[in-house]
Amino acid sequence: MHAHDWFYAQPDGQRAGPVSPDDLVRLYQSDRIHRTTPVWRDGMPDWAPLSMVATSLGLPPMPPMPPMPAMPAPPRRGLHWAWIVLIVLAAFSVPVIGILAAIALPAYQDYRVRAVINEVVTISAPLRLELQPATRGDAGCSTSAAAEDQSARAMLEDVLPLLRGHRHVADVAITDGDAPSGCRIEITLRGFDNGSVDGQRLAWNLKPEDGSWTCSSSVSARYLPTDCRRVPLDASQGSASR
Repeated sequence: MHAHDWFYAQPDGQRAGPVSPDDLVRLYQSDRIHRTTPVWRDGMPDWAPLSMVATSLGLPPMPPMPPMPAMPAPPRRGLHWAWIVLIVLAAFSVPVIGILAAIALPAYQDYRVRAVINEVVTISAPLRLELQPATRGDAGCSTSAAAEDQSARAMLEDVLPLLRGHRHVADVAITDGDAPSGCRIEITLRGFDNGSVDGQRLAWNLKPEDGSWTCSSSVSARYLPTDCRRVPLDASQGSASR
């Protein structure tokens, strides 16, 4: 498998591939896959919809999915006797419901935080893919170095505003990292109403010797994707500068 080979999900959930970037474009143009089709290639932490990586394939930017139209309210009718019985029974079950809610609500809140963090990780994946070639040689990982490559420049123009405009992202910073020709991407989180998440950071460091990214984070491990749980981010580390 080559580093630039792509895989895509079929309607039955099976993985198909590998295919070249040009073949993936042809599949889209022939309506065999769509902008919502999950795709993946080596270097991405997780599958992402085709629309998220369209520009890196030479496709025009794809608009977000339109919201579902509001459904009209059903006509109001009088209460059937069966509903009256159910309401009476529900009144007696309130204590039980309260106990179940006390258990289920924290679990749902944890799920919500994990889902949003996974969303941020997925949105940032194309940024890592495009910054990786910019670190080869002595160019470093600055946005000015990446901007010399047309594909990387298009990705920076698409992904950076999308990340910085995300309501749960406080800041996105890119530096050359600690190792020579290395690269560091750091994202600061906000807006969760959760002290263990707000103000905490996700960080990726590129290893120039093998081109792999290592994820670390100061967020509690229970909210993180598996590959970000292995290396805790030292709270004493200063945030990267842009």
